[in-house]
Amino acid sequence: MTTKKRPPADSPELEQWLLERARERTEKLFSTEIPEELADVDSGLMAGPRSWDELMPEKTNAEDIAIDKAHQRKHLKSVK
Repeated sequence: MTTKKRPPADSPELEQWLLERARERTEKLFSTEIPEELADVDSGLMAGPRSWDELMPEKTNAEDIAIDKAHQRKHLKSVK
């Protein structure tokens, strides 16, 4: 197991530490048991948000409106 403390960025031990850490993480990912209810889903890794709150449209609506307004004002310049 790798040590928890990361070596300094300019040290020669950093690359070896990163490789060992990545190896441990991949072993953990690929050795995890798949729950029974997901066993018949297509094979592969699944990714997504950690909670349903991140998917709720109420949260993204305000962000979408702000983005749309910014795009509409994009051609305008600030004059001082």
